[in-house]
Amino acid sequence: MSTTRDRLTAVFEGGEPQEIVWWPRIKHWYDMNSSANTLPDRYQGMYLDEIYQDLGVVPRQVWTGGLFGGGEYGGYISLAAREGKDIDVWVKPTKGLYYKDMPGNFVVTRYETPAGEMTQVVKRTERGTSIYPVEYYLKDQKSIEVYMYVLEQREYEFDWQYYRWGEKRYGDKIYPRGAMGRAPLLRLVIDLMGLNQTVIWLWKHPEEMEELMELMLKDLEKQVEAYADTPVVELSLSSNIHESLCSPIQFKKYMIPHLQRITGKIHAAGKYASAHWDGFVKSLLPLLKETGLDGVECVTPKPQGDVTLEEIKSHIIGEDKFLRDGIPAILFTRRYPVEELEAFTQRILEVLGRSGRLQLGISDLLPANGDVERVRLVGEIVEEWNKENFG
Repeated sequence: MSTTRDRLTAVFEGGEPQEIVWWPRIKHWYDMNSSANTLPDRYQGMYLDEIYQDLGVVPRQVWTGGLFGGGEYGGYISLAAREGKDIDVWVKPTKGLYYKDMPGNFVVTRYETPAGEMTQVVKRTERGTSIYPVEYYLKDQKSIEVYMYVLEQREYEFDWQYYRWGEKRYGDKIYPRGAMGRAPLLRLVIDLMGLNQTVIWLWKHPEEMEELMELMLKDLEKQVEAYADTPVVELSLSSNIHESLCSPIQFKKYMIPHLQRITGKIHAAGKYASAHWDGFVKSLLPLLKETGLDGVECVTPKPQGDVTLEEIKSHIIGEDKFLRDGIPAILFTRRYPVEELEAFTQRILEVLGRSGRLQLGISDLLPANGDVERVRLVGEIVEEWNKENFG
């Protein structure tokens, strides 16, 4: 008899369709409501994996200990970055400099190296469950030189204790996935430089940017090497693809060759390659077939995203790739009648459920104001559909 893990991993190769696994992300909902003390009474004092168990759905993000601190075994296994011996890094929560909010709302990170210094400032969101940059690391040629020095010295290490803990507890339910950094262009736009500055530097300093992106590609290759001799099955690039951050022209020029290179390394290491695509991707989805990716996570259909289930079927399933997720997150809020969620769930199962290429989840995640009981409801619909089609 196949395990849940068997059914999840079967989508990598396709073949004979198996029962659909309902595998949603609910950690954001949990974190936000925990911090606001608004969790439903029945879930007060529970860990995230206990809530998954109560809902009767497969855990996707679950708590664990580990050598390098707590984390989410089911979210992704992350590598530990080891900076060069002559590089000092310090992190400080502060309101200082020109930041006037309450102390601790901002976090300053500074790298001090023989090549110079670079600094980033991020701001915590309202409930402190996530952050966003207000000052990027890369501001000028000097900071780019510092970052290149950091990349040249950086190494990665797999956390075996972390893995063994999760495998013992969840090994028959979920498979180990590894988190990769973003592809170079999106890493610049989202993490290091910002959209405007990235576009300007690509235009004014193309040779310097090509050199920088080459080092970033080598950094990703180091990550693949660190995962190579481990039980990790899938490596996912956290690219957060959105056409407003990456036009089709940029995608063809930078993303396709970069992804082809990295996915080639991933496949050579015996792993499957995926990436996180959220937001509007209608103009980019036809280009997916050229990337070398085995599948994509999150791609959001209408009415939240800008693609239809038929377009997803054509450009993902039809190109022999798998889809993780697929149900728009907004349908889990009370703004939408529960009947719309029921109808959409039935429709995605009918359109994609027999393809052998679907891991069903929420695109992207359960909102903070989402109704967690709708997660249970979808699970019941999927269970009934599986009985009718595979029973």
